[in-house]
Amino acid sequence: KYSRVPLFPDANGQRPPADLGDEQGQLVRWTFDLDSNSDSYTEEALTDLGGEFPRLDERFAGLNYRHGYYGAQKRGDEPGASFDTLVHIDLKTGKRQEWEPGAGKFVHEPVFVPRAADASEGEGFITSLVYDGERNLSDFVVLDAENMSSGPLARVELPTRVPFGFHGNWLDG
Repeated sequence: KYSRVPLFPDANGQRPPADLGDEQGQLVRWTFDLDSNSDSYTEEALTDLGGEFPRLDERFAGLNYRHGYYGAQKRGDEPGASFDTLVHIDLKTGKRQEWEPGAGKFVHEPVFVPRAADASEGEGFITSLVYDGERNLSDFVVLDAENMSSGPLARVELPTRVPFGFHGNWLDG
């Protein structure tokens, strides 16, 4: 959630500034009562660390899920700083695990991949691309979703830079 939506005009047609300054998106949960005849909802802040590209174990979409993953910007002091940290938040306990790839490296959207079709929620892997500004190349990383702070289980150095993109999805092959 942002205080104003970047890139999109408001209800009156006014465009917000392209630069939102230091504002980061806030991870919130909106709950709607679908049985009521109301357009009201409740909003709950899920963490105090802002970020973007929130994801979950897609098998639990629309259900009361426990584990969330997103990209955060913790180091704002680097030129061209973007999301530099992958975050796992346990929505039941509020505890976070974080993984930073290091100086000059920036993460893309995390994607959860279940360890097996019948695995428990959150039991699996987080995949993401990581842009290395020094090499001007990208890596593909695989992390243990239950122990992200330990760092990658695997890293594939790609022969090219993959530009930052928008949301993606994992599909069975």
